[in-house]
Amino acid sequence: MDRYDDRDVVITNLIESYDRLMEFGKKHLNDVFTLDGIQRVSARDRILREIISNLLMHRDFSSGYVPKLVIERDKITTENANLAHGHGNLNLKTFKPFAKNPPIAKVFREIGLADELGSGMRNSYKYTKLYSGGEPIFTEADVFTTVIPLSEAATATVGPTTQDPHQVAPQDTHQVAPQDVDQRLVELTEFCSMPRSKREMMDYLGLTDSKNFRERYLVPLLEAGKIEMTIPDKPNSKNQKYRKVNLEIKN
Repeated sequence: MDRYDDRDVVITNLIESYDRLMEFGKKHLNDVFTLDGIQRVSARDRILREIISNLLMHRDFSSGYVPKLVIERDKITTENANLAHGHGNLNLKTFKPFAKNPPIAKVFREIGLADELGSGMRNSYKYTKLYSGGEPIFTEADVFTTVIPLSEAATATVGPTTQDPHQVAPQDTHQVAPQDVDQRLVELTEFCSMPRSKREMMDYLGLTDSKNFRERYLVPLLEAGKIEMTIPDKPNSKNQKYRKVNLEIKN
């Protein structure tokens, strides 16, 4: 929430959406050491799996409400349009699971992104206890809301930062040899073989200074015709991505 530009607008199929959301969660949450009995487990990944699968599987696709996954310092919140079968907070001991989109849920189970009906809520309770010591809150309404409490350790080193957004990070200011820049341009072009956002491209290069990235990499590649915008008529669109230009040569 403190880094407004660090967001991902996901407009793709459900499987790719799952992967994108998982990567976003892993980027901002520490994998805190947890034990399930005597076995080391990634409680973070288990929690993300459950809440993201739930977000995608049980959404009311007839609604125009935009689903959200928001990571703050003390909690993760998900929201999605919902065909409610009641209103209020769900109780782990008394709730009755109901499949909102059975065909989608079946596919998710078949490919290992979900388990049997009702397991998501039970697993979320179990792994949230291990991860932060708290209990999740599930609220059934026209917008289904899930809140996962976080401990300070979960976001201490990779979560939102209070660093001045105008301060240039050290890795952006060191001198890069021209041949190294050329090599990175080639690598970045190949990285854009599939459409990439500006944020994805900067992360790939390990850069944080947007101006430096634009002047040194983005603009030269666009002007050279190596990459192109996916939405050329709206260059400042928040959904703008960049892809490699494939030239077809014929005799």
